[in-house]
Amino acid sequence: MGQMFHTFDFDLRYGEAMKRRITLIALLLTLCVPLAAQTPVQLTPEEQALMEAAYMGNLDEVRRLVLDGTPVDVTDPEGRSPFMFAAFNGHAAVAEYLLDAGAEIDTKDSSGRTALMYASSGPFAETVGLLLKRGAEVNIQGTLEGFTPLMTAAAEGLADVVRLLLGAGADREIKDKDGDTALSFAQQNGHTEVVELLENPPDRE
Repeated sequence: MGQMFHTFDFDLRYGEAMKRRITLIALLLTLCVPLAAQTPVQLTPEEQALMEAAYMGNLDEVRRLVLDGTPVDVTDPEGRSPFMFAAFNGHAAVAEYLLDAGAEIDTKDSSGRTALMYASSGPFAETVGLLLKRGAEVNIQGTLEGFTPLMTAAAEGLADVVRLLLGAGADREIKDKDGDTALSFAQQNGHTEVVELLENPPDRE
């Protein structure tokens, strides 16, 4: 089995406006980072298996590996943990188990993204709700782009996720590094229901 970053497509499901910006940022980073700094992190077979099990939502295998001593906060070359992999694919049961086993809820990957950001990029209201209930920081911003979970969900037109984030106190006025807000991304991608939510947010829970 190869390294995790070759095995899985783990890009966020951003809207087109975000995708163009991220492509440019990634290119600039590749040109600026020394080759020595890009040396892949070597995962043990057990750590690799835990990453894969979390990504696939295989709770039994995740539990077995953790009970056998595989560290829950192991990270791949891009700083992504099994917890982030579970959140990315909306595997709420696996995410909850990893939290109970000691996973840090707001750990950031090399781009400054957290599990909540990853969960908010897909139609995973259950997982987003779990993370919010467990205390995930709702207004955290990525290091590179300055995106928030709300911006990510708005760019994808995920009304149920946007509603949850707003109810948990997500700030609609936060701007990314180019001055865009969640509303900007919803408008740019033609997500009218999300635009309405952001312009007339529900009461905070």
